Amino acid sequence: MYAAVLALALALLAFGGEALACGHCVEDRVAAVYDHAVIVRALDRRHPVVFLAIEGPLAAAQGADKAIERALRGVPGVDAGSLRVSLAGAALSFAYDPGREGLGPILKRAERRLAPKGLGLSLLRVIDGDDGPR
Repeated sequence: MYAAVLALALALLAFGGEALACGHCVEDRVAAVYDHAVIVRALDRRHPVVFLAIEGPLAAAQGADKAIERALRGVPGVDAGSLRVSLAGAALSFAYDPGREGLGPILKRAERRLAPKGLGLSLLRVIDGDDGPR
C-alpha cells in the first residue's frame, strides 16, 4: 500500500507541474493578445472583443504573425487596428462591429482565409461589456 501511494505521489510531482505550466490554457492565450487600449476603445463603441485560439501548425519563422494579420485584415466587421496576433500564445484577438456583421460570418471568413495555411480558429473568450468576460 505504501509503495502504491509513494508511486502515485511521485507521478503527480513529475507530471503535475507540466499541466499547470502548459502555456496553452485559456488565460495564457488571452493574455498573449490582450491589449487594454483596444478593449477600452471597443467597449466605448459597444463593440465586443473576441479572443481566439489559432489551431494548426504555426510556423515559428519570422513574419508568420504578419501573414496571419494580412489574411485577416479587411474582414468585414473587424475594427481596423484592433487585430493582435501571438504565435507564442497561438492566439489572436480583435474587436468587431456587431451592427455591421455578426461574429459567425466574421469567423467563417477568417477561417476561409486561414485554411490555405492549414490553420483554424476556436473561440476562447468574448468581452462585450454587458456581462463582463465570458
